[in-house]
Amino acid sequence: MIQTDTLANRRVLVPALITPPEDLSACLLCEVSGKAFATTWRARLFSDGPVDRLGLSARMQAILDRIDAEMSPYRADSDLTRFNEARAGAFVPLPPRLMQVIAHALDIARLTEGAFDPGLLEAVELWGFGAKIVPEGVPTLQVRAALKKRQNWRALDWQHDGLIKPEGLKLDLCGIAKGYAVDAVTQMLKATPGVRSALIEIGGELKAFGVRAEGQPWWVEIERADPAHTETLVALCDLAVATTGDSQRYFIHDGVRLSHTIDAATAAPVQSGIRQVSVFDAQCWRADALATALMVMGEDRALSFAQTHAIPCLMGLSDGREVLSPALEDWL
Repeated sequence: MIQTDTLANRRVLVPALITPPEDLSACLLCEVSGKAFATTWRARLFSDGPVDRLGLSARMQAILDRIDAEMSPYRADSDLTRFNEARAGAFVPLPPRLMQVIAHALDIARLTEGAFDPGLLEAVELWGFGAKIVPEGVPTLQVRAALKKRQNWRALDWQHDGLIKPEGLKLDLCGIAKGYAVDAVTQMLKATPGVRSALIEIGGELKAFGVRAEGQPWWVEIERADPAHTETLVALCDLAVATTGDSQRYFIHDGVRLSHTIDAATAAPVQSGIRQVSVFDAQCWRADALATALMVMGEDRALSFAQTHAIPCLMGLSDGREVLSPALEDWL
């Protein structure tokens, strides 16, 4: 997703403003950036006066590093790995922030009836999308059947300050943690004296509050699954957008594109007819998780779900079509 300032020859989406824009004409622009979660992050903000760029960048990096240290399934020293490697039946104490994200993940798993599944780490790794080296070829049907029996997020035994480890279950929060990190950085910037408006991006997931100094919203261009799709601009103001798709992390096997998004029903890369989904929500963690769920559901179920829950979303389909949910059509 690329921040842009031009509106010509594009589909333009403008959601209703939650709060009237402030006059920021006297504010100064500041940009900070860095790396986290094996990707890049960037923030553009307007403030009442000069900002300590190095200090602000260090504070943002510290938040992201702490989230990575708690939630990465690929770090041997993370709290999530400590849970995943615990023996079955053991009580594993976990930090509050990680517990909150797991609670969010379980809420979306229940809401989507398992289309979003936080228990798929072993499947992700076996298909070659994790940190482990795997043999050539793809997992057999027998291996996938065994996986489906072990990846049961419903077996989690919730305690006040930790979890009881179920037999065989390994959690993967990559479908929600990056969105949560966007929200955490946004919250920090909102609480920073003098900061009036900002656009935050972590690996293509964005959130904005306030408007630019000239009074324009933060215009964001949504990535396209197909170059033939219409370019889409959205005015982000007190809003987040998350996109998932098969254009970056995938491989071709027997002529079939296999992406990193795993369908729990098959323990295999999703084959739903959807190539990409962008979801808009006030909370980036929710947009992040719902984008994955809708991609797994397939067009008909995803549209019905989005309509039922008033979810603004844009889907790019394998047959070249683009589909907007009713809630997103209202922004045209």
